[in-house]
Amino acid sequence: MLDRFGEAISVVLGALALAYLVYEIDRRKRRLCDLFHVLGSEEADISGELLSMVESGELQPYSREARA
Repeated sequence: MLDRFGEAISVVLGALALAYLVYEIDRRKRRLCDLFHVLGSEEADISGELLSMVESGELQPYSREARA
């Protein structure tokens, strides 16, 4: 019985270690994205659409003189 208990503890500790590694990698990735202000895929798609609309003349780029 003691052998089964040791195996169960090993499996639980291994799962906890793996979960911590996944959490730490995700946390560092989010921190780097916030630090360098990286666009996500959805934001990048919207930015690309807006850029093409400006290039086609559908939208005008923002400038302070245009509002006055």
